[in-house]
Amino acid sequence: MSLALSEATLSLRGQRILDGITLRLAQGEQAALIGPSGAGKSSLLLLAATRYRADSGSVRLLDTEPWQLDAAALRRLRSRIGSVYQHAPLPALQRVVTAVGAGRLGRMSTLAALRRLLWPQDVAAIRAALAQLQLADKLWQRGDRLSGGQRQRVGIARVLYQAPELLLADEPVAALDPRLADDTVALLCRDAAARRATLLVSLHSVELALAHFPRLIGLRAGRVMFDLPREQVSPELLAALYAGDTPPAPDDSPAANLPRVAPC
Repeated sequence: MSLALSEATLSLRGQRILDGITLRLAQGEQAALIGPSGAGKSSLLLLAATRYRADSGSVRLLDTEPWQLDAAALRRLRSRIGSVYQHAPLPALQRVVTAVGAGRLGRMSTLAALRRLLWPQDVAAIRAALAQLQLADKLWQRGDRLSGGQRQRVGIARVLYQAPELLLADEPVAALDPRLADDTVALLCRDAAARRATLLVSLHSVELALAHFPRLIGLRAGRVMFDLPREQVSPELLAALYAGDTPPAPDDSPAANLPRVAPC
């Protein structure tokens, strides 16, 4: 089992963010996490990435209980988990080749990692990851010379280069135009399917979720409201999920939004 949460709760600054989350993803499964702003989607992904620790309940990642590991073993586990953030953490003066190459630093000794940060290696493979996102020409560019959408795609190239067993992506295409967003989500799905990696993606666009993912998980107020195959996600369920919030998807039925491209 790649991801298994059981009655997991999380509070931040005295406020309950996640409340009794039970969720399982087997190796190779792909699922989209949807829900209104403030539902807890980002916090759930950070919990799954071991950046947060649950207050109660259990969390197992890649058949391992992360908080029973020593520091070295936890570092190795984290190297097998890839995260894509809505705002890619790309320092202004860092070059793209270094940012993408950092995806594999967790697998190396401290000395080897420092060497790679100072003198980029494996440049051909890094360029190939960037090429999948139409960014091969930005290989030696600095972070402060990139647009928001380019920075977001550099973050995705980094996780493609990392090739993790569990891939967690938080609004990975928020800064992209609709066509590029569609292509990029499809790329994430293809990459995960080719490696039998597990993929959990938080998306603002319900349309993208329906187009690319066989399973949708609806989160509202820190709780799982539904966890269903996309064919069972009805307009009524979506209306309830986004009640009081402006739904980001068209009002037509899920059937009308089935893939413009074949699902991965």
